[in-house]
Amino acid sequence: MIMKVLLHTCCADCALKIIATVGNNVTLFYYNPNIHPRAEYQSRLAAVKKIALENKIKLIVPDWKPDEYFERVKNDGDRCKNCWYLRIIKTAEYAKENGFEQFSTTLLSSKYQNRITIEKMAKEIGGEGGVEFLKIENINREMKTSGFYKQFFCGCCYSLTERFEEKYGKTK
Repeated sequence: MIMKVLLHTCCADCALKIIATVGNNVTLFYYNPNIHPRAEYQSRLAAVKKIALENKIKLIVPDWKPDEYFERVKNDGDRCKNCWYLRIIKTAEYAKENGFEQFSTTLLSSKYQNRITIEKMAKEIGGEGGVEFLKIENINREMKTSGFYKQFFCGCCYSLTERFEEKYGKTK
């Protein structure tokens, strides 16, 4: 039996790695209020639209509301965990409300993310929310993808700053 799976999607590169593992029987859910600036958000969305079209996969794009991200990360020192939580819980809620049997996230394929923490968090959120988290095994994180926009940071403005500091050094 084929399960109805909602796949939180952060970017085309990560989505292709998951699709190569589980096939294209997923619906992509592009919920990323963390991605900044807006031009970055739009570039990633255009790439996700391209791979969705090429792979004949449905794509759902909620409104971009960066205030949701900043509200979530402002009071806690672990912004990455808060960011993951926000995107995973919104995906699980949407999955439950719209009849999906399972949900997962392309964050599992990203070299910028902590897979173990994300899996644990998503399993707990799924259990509490009444929708199963699909733990995806054997993802080829080294798979080469091309033909669309690729980013060099996780997406948030803080990560962008960190990448520039790594490359050019901290400014005073």
